[in-house]
Amino acid sequence: MQGGGERFLAEIISTVGSSLDLEEVLDAVVRLLSDASAVHACFVYLLDADGDSLDLYAASEPYRDLAGRISLKRGQGLAWWALERRESAFIRDNALDDPRFHHVPELEEERFQSFVSVPLLGRAEKPIGVISLHTEAPREFTEAEAAFLASSAALVAGAIENARLYEQMGERVLELEHLTELGEEVAAAETLDELGPLAVRRALELLGASAAHLYLAEEDGERLFLRWSAPQGADAPQELGLSELGGELGRRGRRARVSVSLVAGGELLGALVAHGTTKLDLARTVANQVAVAVKKIELIERLAEKNLIKDFFQQLAGGAALGDVDVRAERLAVDLDEPHVVLAAVPASDALERALARIAARSVFDRQDNSSRALLRIPAAGLASVVEAVRRVHAEVAPEIAIGISNPCTGADSFAAGFEEAAHALLGTGVLRTHPRVLTYDDLGVYKYLLRMSLDTGERDKHREAIAKLADYDEAHRTSLLPTLEEFLARRGTISATAGALYIHPNTLRQRLRRIMELTGLDLRREDWLMVEIGVKLAALERALDSEKNISAPARM
Repeated sequence: MQGGGERFLAEIISTVGSSLDLEEVLDAVVRLLSDASAVHACFVYLLDADGDSLDLYAASEPYRDLAGRISLKRGQGLAWWALERRESAFIRDNALDDPRFHHVPELEEERFQSFVSVPLLGRAEKPIGVISLHTEAPREFTEAEAAFLASSAALVAGAIENARLYEQMGERVLELEHLTELGEEVAAAETLDELGPLAVRRALELLGASAAHLYLAEEDGERLFLRWSAPQGADAPQELGLSELGGELGRRGRRARVSVSLVAGGELLGALVAHGTTKLDLARTVANQVAVAVKKIELIERLAEKNLIKDFFQQLAGGAALGDVDVRAERLAVDLDEPHVVLAAVPASDALERALARIAARSVFDRQDNSSRALLRIPAAGLASVVEAVRRVHAEVAPEIAIGISNPCTGADSFAAGFEEAAHALLGTGVLRTHPRVLTYDDLGVYKYLLRMSLDTGERDKHREAIAKLADYDEAHRTSLLPTLEEFLARRGTISATAGALYIHPNTLRQRLRRIMELTGLDLRREDWLMVEIGVKLAALERALDSEKNISAPARM
């Protein structure tokens, strides 16, 4: 060995300790080993991230420009032989005839007779790469030279690990800076149209990807739709099913891809898909920040839309909401000149609202405590098709819910009556005890008029007051005089028919009728039975209003 191995080792130690720049260290090591070993070519190969190839990182002249352009796949050449066995490998002469030899034309290896490959092993004998030396003439390396090469390789391996650790620390600091900037930017975004472009642009930079795509979920979360890409125009499927996302980290050939779901509050909001990167953990962090921002914006937009709808409904129902109703209608994409019905439902149900939205496009919904209101657009098939669809959805989704439907409304001025009609139809479900509990305003029949009388508490009437006394007596004494009177009137005053319907003896019926007349002051032999019957129906309505207080609020919409 020329110049003494100790001097060269000292120079190598000085070199690897003087810089943390990997390229600078390896270039200096190649020069020193070439001089120290008196070889014609020196190469340093490093294992790639997947451990499937040895990539040329540094080379002596005249091959220096080939760094980054030469790769040895697993099992190719003396370099892989040495690395897999974790021991130095030597070919004294006739290298082309050795079965371990793999010819690389760019390196002009046919010129060389003798080859040496020394493995670079890190902590815990972890493979890092290989140093290869070539000579034009046959050469037998001495034990001293082999020991020098092994010592040099150990120093170089340590330097590589330190340089890589330094690079990784620098990358982490840069990533943290970028993540901080991303967090600040997404927090400042007020709309999805602001958030989306900056999210894919930042993801592209952070992940070092060739393309980044942001998908958002539709309402039921079954499909994801492409909303933004970087660079602009990057090719990607326009929509994905959940099964099409695949694993979080995938690879086709040499094309890597990460696919990370956007989840906030346990809800799937979309997915971040990036090509040309394997930085899965970083992609998850980016996706988490974007998901939180998407959720925040969606919540704000939903709240704003709910407030907009609430004011819109209040204004249509004749309330005092400020602003132009036509402007609100335009923002909600509601054409008030098209025919609609008003629907009122108790109790409120998300499932019912989703189902109604599917059967009546461009519908809007408002929630009031435990009740729902909706404007349903009437299709070309007419009102009957809407009512039939509502009854079908009611039976399938929420048969326990009571629903009232107004007559058709066209023009902004007609909706105040529509809201009142829907509320009255809803009240009627409790009075008429229909099954299913879906009533249109026209289904109420005579109750349309009685409801208005029942709600007008200021009007006095002797028949109404007399029946109210009878109802109070029944409640206080747990009797059934009012149902007896109702059945008597329905049977047109026929004693036998009424007694049979009530399963009581005719004399018992006569006793009850006398008691009814005593309590009410009404003489059933002389009274106008129509007026008495109206009083009975009003009493039934008032009982329904008292027992279903959750319905009384929508009645005053």
